[in-house]
Amino acid sequence: MTAQSTVHVFTARACAAPLRECVALFEKQTGFRVEVGECSRHCASANAEEATGTAGGDDFLQEIAEAGIYDLAIAGAEYLLDDGEVRGIIAKGRRRFIALRRAAILVPTDNPHRIAALADVAKPGVRVAVSVLDCLKGLWEDVCGRAGLLDPVRKNITFYANGCIAIVEAVAQHKVDAAFGWTAFEHLGDGRIAVLLLPEAQTVCRATSIGMLAACKQPDLATRLMDFLATPQARAVYARYGWAKE
Repeated sequence: MTAQSTVHVFTARACAAPLRECVALFEKQTGFRVEVGECSRHCASANAEEATGTAGGDDFLQEIAEAGIYDLAIAGAEYLLDDGEVRGIIAKGRRRFIALRRAAILVPTDNPHRIAALADVAKPGVRVAVSVLDCLKGLWEDVCGRAGLLDPVRKNITFYANGCIAIVEAVAQHKVDAAFGWTAFEHLGDGRIAVLLLPEAQTVCRATSIGMLAACKQPDLATRLMDFLATPQARAVYARYGWAKE
């Protein structure tokens, strides 16, 4: 394969597994090559990292821009691609929706507090984790605001996680009793966490979408991959990892 037949895709760490499976299908069907780069920031490391005073500044868009090699980027929330357009990193109007992630409550597998619903997260003494980065930023407010539980849940927040991997590890390591995450996080926990679905009236969804970079070097090939990720075949892969098709 030549450089001209290779497209480079950047992905958030928590979105990497279904993407890699889809990429293998795309390569087999088209003969083109796809190079996948995963988020390598400290917040993607496999530990329960608590956010510091610089939380929110170390974002994935910065990593994409500094790398200078990517044609496409996959984000776990649409607002991140909005930010990318404003900052001139993502090309205007060049995005495709892939699948949705539904909000969920994450608990350790043994679930010592017997948390079964959002109301249990609001009970006094329950230690709760929320993320202040990327796709999870503000998720707890969206969920609790709909349920009228902002005040009691806020009082229980004891851990501000530095992203998706950190929040999964905080739950798995019993640093907290519950956390706000996505249904798709179950595959990240290696059997150490359980995912509790929220009823329709309480849940919120955010999109996993792909955007073409303003500096894309392979726009035609990049468009083909974007189109493939929006097919029923690709969305079925994401569904197996906990994403909702629509």
